[in-house]
Amino acid sequence: MVNLNGSYVVDPSGNMLSVTPGVTPTTAPAYGLFYKDTYLSVGDTLPTDCCSLILAGSSFYENDKIGKFHGGYQETNKSKEINPKYVQSFYVVEPCTPQQAIVNIGKTPFNTAVTGISTPSAGSGYSTASGVATTTSGNGNGLTVDVTAAAGSVTAAVINNPGYGYSVGDSVIIAAGGSDSTFTITSVNGSSVDGECCFEFLCDETYYLRLDIKGSPALRFLNHQVYNTLDYYTGCCAPGVLAPTPVDSTLVMIGWASQIMDTTRNVPYLADFIYPVVISETVAGNTYWLYPPGTDLTALAPAPTGVTYGTWDTYVSPGHTANECAGLVLFGAYVDTTFGNCSFQVSDFYEVEPIQIYASMVDYTGDPCKFEGICVNRNECLGIQGNGFGETVLRDLILSESYRQNFFATDIRIREITQGDNVFNVINRNARYHRYYLLHSVPRFNNPTGVFDNDRYMLEVITNQRFTLTTLVGGTGYASGTYTATTTGGNGTGMTLTITVSGAGVVTSATILNPGNGYQAGDTLTIVGGNNDATVDLVGSTFESVVNSWLGTCAQCPELETVSCTPCSTSVIDIP
Repeated sequence: MVNLNGSYVVDPSGNMLSVTPGVTPTTAPAYGLFYKDTYLSVGDTLPTDCCSLILAGSSFYENDKIGKFHGGYQETNKSKEINPKYVQSFYVVEPCTPQQAIVNIGKTPFNTAVTGISTPSAGSGYSTASGVATTTSGNGNGLTVDVTAAAGSVTAAVINNPGYGYSVGDSVIIAAGGSDSTFTITSVNGSSVDGECCFEFLCDETYYLRLDIKGSPALRFLNHQVYNTLDYYTGCCAPGVLAPTPVDSTLVMIGWASQIMDTTRNVPYLADFIYPVVISETVAGNTYWLYPPGTDLTALAPAPTGVTYGTWDTYVSPGHTANECAGLVLFGAYVDTTFGNCSFQVSDFYEVEPIQIYASMVDYTGDPCKFEGICVNRNECLGIQGNGFGETVLRDLILSESYRQNFFATDIRIREITQGDNVFNVINRNARYHRYYLLHSVPRFNNPTGVFDNDRYMLEVITNQRFTLTTLVGGTGYASGTYTATTTGGNGTGMTLTITVSGAGVVTSATILNPGNGYQAGDTLTIVGGNNDATVDLVGSTFESVVNSWLGTCAQCPELETVSCTPCSTSVIDIP
């Protein structure tokens, strides 16, 4: 954009950029709203009379000419005249973070998370509070409740954190007040699925687990879906024992998991699609979470209460513990081959579909219907396909430039000559992007004897940030250095930041790494770590606020709508 007369444009993060008169902006690509007659930016003073504007964006090419004569590469992109009276919709599509499918078999943290509790007894000395801790005589940990109290007595309790390791019928004490208000666990996640989550495995039996792995990654890899039946023999019963006795179910889960990771079997590639974690039987209040041999356990998050990390090759069975049982958690895992920018071709495939995992316990003929087997729960996360990928944006931009006759060469030398590599300077293939859409019409009044018609145009603005950060409160106790930090709070989930922390443990800077989903301007986020007292506020992008204000000058204009996905809850099990 040239000759902007000292006004401004808007960069991809939504920031105002001052522009020296007669000088092309150096930050590309820039975009903004401009008056249709003067092509001057609307600036900070928005029109108040519902006037028409245009949307324009600068070129991302570094040079206007190739050689002495062939030029025009830095021409701007501009829309038709946009009359706000004829704007039908204005909405933003948030990027969706892809999430792997998770399947829980048997007694796992997810299957033992609490979903229902009975009405608590009254107790004494309580007050209304959120996130109140609980205690139990069973093996559960982490359950918290929101308590409503009157005159010291509990009148209601609602699950705040479902915890893990609980069983239906467990008696729980609300650990506040007089610690005398109790309730009973009425349901857990495993209650909603068929099968017995605490399945009893007997000696001298072979147990079979059928796995089906479906989705585009499997089809492209094998030209068919992946399927295999795992088997484990529990060993001979003790001499002289007539009736079969229960065995340590942890060994069964390890047997199945080991076959998944075994690359010498008849189906040697299960480990390319599934990452298994074994949950042992609980003994004396302790449960082992067992990872594949060779796993770097120091890279995992700190173990939750009552949990010890290990690898299953070091597990020593103490024998079966009465009324206890083990579980197996299967995480979908697949990584495609990718190529760098130098050898990039538009036809390169990039995977967006997650693997879907189906499991069922079967008999020796492969029939799952002959008996009631162990419970299989796919509800923790069915696998979410992401969107807003930089890979998609890159190809969309290349297609858009092709319509302008700026073709993306497949030959890397011609690409260098024609500035094709400049596209990699403005699009991060590993980032995720928001997309704004503005649908408007251009009425045709020049044919009074014909049928009145409209031309409709969909304008698209792609940006890597919908929000910017402000009002950073540095907090205390954070580890020094520059690293990725998670956040809590606000109306959304999943936002991560790149933070820099001084030697004094104070956060000195923060930038958005993963924008997450569902956030709103004005949200205050807490940066996880240290003493959890560093906060930052979210401010909406200038482009969004400018368009909203402009459309607000017309009573009939639409308001901004947000299209977003609902992510799965973060699994309590950490995987490397």
